[in-house]
Amino acid sequence: MDPATLTMQAVAERLGVDRKALNYHVSDRDGLLELVALNVLHSEVAETEPPLDADWRDAVRHFARTMRAAMVRTGALFEYVRVPVGGLSSLAPAERLAETLMAAGFDDQDVARALGFIAEFVFSSARDAIMIDRHGVHPQVTEIQKALDAAPAEDYRTMRRLMLNQFQPGDAQLEFDLRIFIAGMDHLLSTKI
Repeated sequence: MDPATLTMQAVAERLGVDRKALNYHVSDRDGLLELVALNVLHSEVAETEPPLDADWRDAVRHFARTMRAAMVRTGALFEYVRVPVGGLSSLAPAERLAETLMAAGFDDQDVARALGFIAEFVFSSARDAIMIDRHGVHPQVTEIQKALDAAPAEDYRTMRRLMLNQFQPGDAQLEFDLRIFIAGMDHLLSTKI
């Protein structure tokens, strides 16, 4: 069913139950959509397995790329995905990554913060990819371009040049985020040794 037009009554009818029975499990449409989004995301995340004996850097890349891809595949349901995502199936890949990071020499505090940092930029990257898919361009890019168009031509030359180079969040931005994150973690690890 299309998430945009989904109603509690339509779901109850599709299931062949009284709406009150559905209300026993979820209180409203948003709660229902959150459960559906969570189910879709869990099924996508369950398919992610890092390479065996991967270096921590490769494990981070694999985790971030596959989590983002799973989030993007939720499509219209993504706005109902909550971070941190609940459920044990979504925790399994994070558990494996945490174990890999600890085996590399990071302590509990570093690993906890690293997982939070990765979750933030992956979630943001997935949200941006879905907005670009929905609108053809990221809405912030459109607003920046409008503001630049209204400014005198001699102002904001660097920003204008960046906009001409198709500044867009996406796969390239995720890869940049990963390079920066891994470089920072490498530095952090080198100071521990």
